[in-house]
Amino acid sequence: AENMAEFGRQRDKIVHSLTAIDADIVGLMEIQNNEDIAVSYLVDALNQAVGYTAYAYVPRPPQTGTDAIRVAMIYKPAKVSLLGAALSDGDSVNNRPPMAQAFKAANGAKFSIVVNHLKSKGCGGASGPNADLGDGQSCFNADRVEQAIRLRDVFVPQVIAAAQDTDVLVIGDMNAHGFEDPIH
Repeated sequence: AENMAEFGRQRDKIVHSLTAIDADIVGLMEIQNNEDIAVSYLVDALNQAVGYTAYAYVPRPPQTGTDAIRVAMIYKPAKVSLLGAALSDGDSVNNRPPMAQAFKAANGAKFSIVVNHLKSKGCGGASGPNADLGDGQSCFNADRVEQAIRLRDVFVPQVIAAAQDTDVLVIGDMNAHGFEDPIH
């Protein structure tokens, strides 16, 4: 936002959308990478909008990268509880490290959520295998594929081992459609 009026408009729009969705767990993209300040502010605004403390945020994992934005997660403590601390994958392949959190539902079921934001399709600085190859996948497809492979082969197995449970759901912005290489 370029000014406070625009900031307020964007905040209100986001809060309205999240309250309308009413999800027990939400993966967030493009949260300002400033410790937990931005996500805490959002949770405070959500709770104010619903009139009670409905939401909490998952404390940030150890590695959030150096990008100006990161992924985050919010949840409803009345519906699910945290199991252990959040994990992240700070490998250099990830320009925005994925984040994982294990949860326990009210019925006792355990599961983990991985929030991921693969490299964008913007072509600034793209070259070689990351150039637009004219196949409809745009720029940085090679990086997105490498990130997806690391997610599948390294990070998700770490999440499973830490949670001691194989129920893992990967959500977020893959910057790819179902027919594109990173999804395959």
